[in-house]
Amino acid sequence: MSKHSKHSNVFYIYRKTGGQFVFEAVKKAKICKNDLGLDLFQYDNGIYEGRTGCKIMSIRELPDLESILEKMGGVNGVHSMINDLIKTTGESPRYTRPDERKKDIFPQREKDENNIFAKDSHGKKHYYSRFYNENGIELYVRKNKTDDFRRVYVNCEGYMLDIGSYQNLDTALAWLAGLENGVKCEVERAFNESMADPQKWADLGFANILGRADEAKAHNAHIREARKRENERRDAEYEAERNAQEQADKAEYEQAIKTAEAKILNRQTVQNADIQGKSLIMQLFREHKISVPLKTQGWIIKALCDICFNENRGKWCYHYYKKSKDSTVFSDYLLLLVSAVQEKQSRN
Repeated sequence: MSKHSKHSNVFYIYRKTGGQFVFEAVKKAKICKNDLGLDLFQYDNGIYEGRTGCKIMSIRELPDLESILEKMGGVNGVHSMINDLIKTTGESPRYTRPDERKKDIFPQREKDENNIFAKDSHGKKHYYSRFYNENGIELYVRKNKTDDFRRVYVNCEGYMLDIGSYQNLDTALAWLAGLENGVKCEVERAFNESMADPQKWADLGFANILGRADEAKAHNAHIREARKRENERRDAEYEAERNAQEQADKAEYEQAIKTAEAKILNRQTVQNADIQGKSLIMQLFREHKISVPLKTQGWIIKALCDICFNENRGKWCYHYYKKSKDSTVFSDYLLLLVSAVQEKQSRN
């Protein structure tokens, strides 16, 4: 048979089933394109030949297809091998039933009538699952939502209307039972009530259900503008407060640095106080651009209590918390800090 013979779009493999070799249609297979004019397809981890349904190599060998076929005698050798195999296997239904279609062999699964694709009240589409309570009331939940986040819906004029939490289903059902004229009438009542109040926002979801979206948008326009102005006012107020706080923080910080520098110049004790969540003495090093090793920075922040001038010894000293160990290098950096502060004063 010619390599260009017509075949179906169904793939068959030849394998042993129930004690004998048969052709078996496989669904998850795909064409394996090649430049040799061969009908090859990929299934599972193998490469199969279409007329015989036989596996000719593993998928990992696919990059070496041409060299492997060359070892088999080239294209002519492969066709000769195929013809020999057909004498044993017979020709695959892929060729003997060329008009066969996949849907004839693999019928589509019947649609689950309880799974539907529908719009919520704002027009967005989602998948929903239908269920019934013990009284036969038709309810829906969104698919792919965990129990902790599921909401319960009812169908209202083709829209899915949220009526409450799945965890509080009894409350939602009690609300439904209390509606004398049904869900739509309640939606219309609530919508008309909001439309009658110029200051009350009209629910756009209800408006969609009732086909009155334009009315709701017009009604809400001035409310939206008022809310926008209020938000802008609050934003401006917040920004002013933030700027004022920034200026106050900056002034507090600068004063703390200035006071600490003055104490160093006067050989007074400088407590390693907290200044806006930072170590005061560590900030002195940073202000004077003195590079301190990371390990020493950590020690200054966590262990250092204060720096002071010892009049008896005539030099700068420091105290640290008893729970910490002493630093082996801080004394050197302390002298650099004192010198930097003194140099700054001489420049000014």
